[in-house]
Amino acid sequence: MHATNLMRLIIALAFLALCGSPNAHANEPEPSSPEWERMLPVATDLQTDGAKAKAAKKPILLFFNLEGCHFCRFSLRTTIVPLFRDKGWRDAMEFRQITIDDGKSLVDFDGKRVSNSEFAKQRKGSFTPTVMMVDGDGKLLADPVIGIASLDYYGYNVDTMIKAAIEKVSAK
Repeated sequence: MHATNLMRLIIALAFLALCGSPNAHANEPEPSSPEWERMLPVATDLQTDGAKAKAAKKPILLFFNLEGCHFCRFSLRTTIVPLFRDKGWRDAMEFRQITIDDGKSLVDFDGKRVSNSEFAKQRKGSFTPTVMMVDGDGKLLADPVIGIASLDYYGYNVDTMIKAAIEKVSAK
């Protein structure tokens, strides 16, 4: 082996040792996988979630989606799940996913059991994806991001909404 090639091999192996091998995160789902989209906690009891959020002075991000919705998948993969995976954002707010067409139900902020589809209708979250920020009582804290008007500005629009909601909750 030529000395230059040997040196390159040594440098590459040292880099992998320092940074971790390509399979270092093998147990983590890929952003293109269905498991990635299922990382977000599912809304089952918003009354309990709301009480915890109020006690912690945190807003709740509600993500409304449909099964098989390509724009919902884009939102989850590029914006919502990356936010959820960041500890700083998880410390600043709660995350809940509501799949409108999965046939499930949840307990709403008033303690009433309601289907996910009915809850979405009540909240004007039926056009998907819809991302909204609410306080512990379920009151809207900022204008929701409904649909994806621009792929280029989607993350910015969600980020702006989240920051406005966190600021409102912090000011209370």
